[in-house]
Amino acid sequence: MKSLKELFIEHVVGEAVGRAAGGRAPRVMDLGCGTASYVPALMKRFPNLEYVGVEPIASSYEAAEKNTKDVPNAKVHFQLAYDSVPQEKEGSFDLVFSLSVLEHVKNLPAFIDLSVRYVKQGGILMHRYDLGHALSPHSFKERLHVWFGNNFPQVLPERQFVRYVDSEEVERLYRDSGVTPTKVTYHQMRSHKEFEKYCKDSETTAVNELFAWEVNHQAEISNIPRAQRENLFPAVAVYGRRD
Repeated sequence: MKSLKELFIEHVVGEAVGRAAGGRAPRVMDLGCGTASYVPALMKRFPNLEYVGVEPIASSYEAAEKNTKDVPNAKVHFQLAYDSVPQEKEGSFDLVFSLSVLEHVKNLPAFIDLSVRYVKQGGILMHRYDLGHALSPHSFKERLHVWFGNNFPQVLPERQFVRYVDSEEVERLYRDSGVTPTKVTYHQMRSHKEFEKYCKDSETTAVNELFAWEVNHQAEISNIPRAQRENLFPAVAVYGRRD
């Protein structure tokens, strides 16, 4: 069974594949790819895809290398979050995306600007971040980190940094970097995420149907007042097109 996160990645990559001109294999860059555990399944779904992951944490990078070493057209770079990726050409990717990264980034303008540099003209930029840490901290320590992240970001080191991210701030940073925001979508309803845990060892289609429901009903979700919407669907995706 694929998780809600994996289904989301397939959905976003599928959009890039559909936009690729003349049947050309699209290039995608995943900033903060973690262990890249989902990449083998993703490449089976889209075998002509060229996948490039970028990961700043050594242990995660090592795991990502193991997970992708036998996967054609997939590679991972060990690179710090704000640095350029010298092995890759700027302006050459159909899709640049990140998942659950923005809420941990201290210098958001620099990170957004870096991601934009690798998107080709007319390509897609998509950053999806998690508001769960900020809205529902699981411990006093996490609550404290969120408070410092929101109010005194200079206090926390990058590895401990977390804060609330405003979608309007992300859209503004897109515009400042030459990207036109196209849509904001909301995902991973808390009860859906909890339900997913009980399905992980089964072949049920229920999780696929829940994800399809999220995708098909974004208009209704967007009509929910903002505070309640973010609490119900704490995974927020901001899309843009590079001009």
